[in-house]
Amino acid sequence: MIQVQRILGLPVLFENGKSIGKVKDLWFDEFWSLVGVVLDKYARSGIVRKMPKVVYWENIVHCGEDALLIRNSTVIATLDSKQLLRTFHTGVVRLKDMPVFTIEGQHLGEVSDVYVKPSEGTQIIGYELTDGFLTDVFEGRRKLFLPEAPENITLGEDAILVPASYERILTRDHTWKVTGDDG
Repeated sequence: MIQVQRILGLPVLFENGKSIGKVKDLWFDEFWSLVGVVLDKYARSGIVRKMPKVVYWENIVHCGEDALLIRNSTVIATLDSKQLLRTFHTGVVRLKDMPVFTIEGQHLGEVSDVYVKPSEGTQIIGYELTDGFLTDVFEGRRKLFLPEAPENITLGEDAILVPASYERILTRDHTWKVTGDDG
């Protein structure tokens, strides 16, 4: 299982050890499945226009704790920024800080992190929710891991809606501590 926040900022290396940049963001499709990583490097198109460089997830050879490895430069693509609609924290539609509500209107928190299990595809399997800084410090963040076949979840542009029964499967992470590098 991968936490998106832990991937941000990691170096991206070729298999020969040469660095090509760092992970700036993660990019999702319209079904919120992980598509790839956005690098902190840009290609120029014309005088002013910068186009982000990306690596599709299937081209990542290894995703370790300290770096991502890719085969060679042929797997690096350049996209128009408009194609990166759904990302973790820099796109038009961002998962980070997106509110999560039950379909009955109860606010469960805002997304602070996302969990993906690459061995089972790239679908999101869970969310870490924040209730605000002080609640996070004193009570810990809440985790919402989705059931095997999540039903009736709406991943909208402005909010995530889940069935009211999902409130019962929230767990509190009492080990969360303020470290300053959480974003």
